[in-house]
Parts: sequence; C-alpha cells; structure tokens
Amino acid sequence: MKKKPYWQSYWWRLLFRADGTAAWEAMGRGPLIPVPSAALARAPLEVWADALLEGAPYELEDLRGDLLLECYAEAAVTDGTPPVYSRQVRLPGK
Repeated sequence: MKKKPYWQSYWWRLLFRADGTAAWEAMGRGPLIPVPSAALARAPLEVWADALLEGAPYELEDLRGDLLLECYAEAAVTDGTPPVYSRQVRLPGK
C-alpha cells in the first residue's frame, strides 16, 4: 500500500495588475499550478509562498504594478472560492 503524504496538496496562481488598471490578469501556464510536493514536505505553504514572492521584484523588474499570489486547497475553483493563502507584493518596475 502506498503511503499518503502527511501534507495537504495546494494549487497556486499569480495575478498581475499594472499601474493605472483595475483588472487583475493571470500570469503563468494555466489556471492553477500544483505547489511542488517536495516543497510542502520541507515547509508549510506560507513559507513556500513567501519564498516564491521574495524574488519577484527582481525577476519581474520590467513590470510596474501589483503581483498577487493565491493558493487554493482544490485544483478547480469557482468564482468566489476564497484562497487558503494570498499575498500581494509591489513590483516597482524600472
């Protein structure tokens, strides 16, 4: 029998809102991306998410606006499904 991992599976997405616009636009490859199981085996979701966002202002240095990371406990969410974790960071641009 295969042993189940002790952690919860999560899915994430990045949204970007450029300065001067009101709408958030999805970034990335698809609606939701699974959080790597190896990352969750080493640390809680919040630690993984914070580490992901820590480098965003440097990796996305050409963008000016806000970046929003949302994490969900389900792979398929509907409008109004609240994320289990979310965090917004500012991208200052060049």
